[in-house]
Amino acid sequence: MRHKLAAPAGLATGVLVFVGVLLATRSVLWPALLAVAGAIGVYLMVDDRSPAEAAGDSYLDEANAKVGEALRTLRDVRRLSREVRAPAARASLETACRHVPELFDRVRGTSPNTLYSTASQIGAHLVSLDGAVRRYLDIQGSPLLYRDADALLTSGDQAFQRFADFTLESVRLVNQGDIGQYVANLDTVAPPRMPEVT
Repeated sequence: MRHKLAAPAGLATGVLVFVGVLLATRSVLWPALLAVAGAIGVYLMVDDRSPAEAAGDSYLDEANAKVGEALRTLRDVRRLSREVRAPAARASLETACRHVPELFDRVRGTSPNTLYSTASQIGAHLVSLDGAVRRYLDIQGSPLLYRDADALLTSGDQAFQRFADFTLESVRLVNQGDIGQYVANLDTVAPPRMPEVT
């Protein structure tokens, strides 16, 4: 936590040193040089992380940003799922929407070094799911515009169920500590999609 205070403390020190030396010497060169030296010194004293720790913090910040992106997409899917009329499809979407945040939390706690890849891949799956739900809703709302709309909706129901099963199985694998199998599943499972309309 101290590292987050390093930059503001360094800047404040630089300003104080500059103003103090400027008032004392009435010169511009010495205050600027001493302000830079003071700011860098305070920054390095406050931010006492090793390079490896700094890189780890950077990784976690990027991973958490990816998780945030995925959760925003998930909120959109959750909002859209309320419009799905088929109870089984809506239940599958709601189940997936409950399991994804749980998956992120458990990966963060169990294997934080896989959080970025998890968030990236699950995020891509969620973007695909968002598109599938939107297509599903369009078919549901205008079935006459599609050939064999019932078959397309059934296919959508199945895609939503597969994704819900995948999220539940992922949480179970992470809970069991089987990160290798979880990562393998994550790499091989195709994102949910609606079938191509012919």
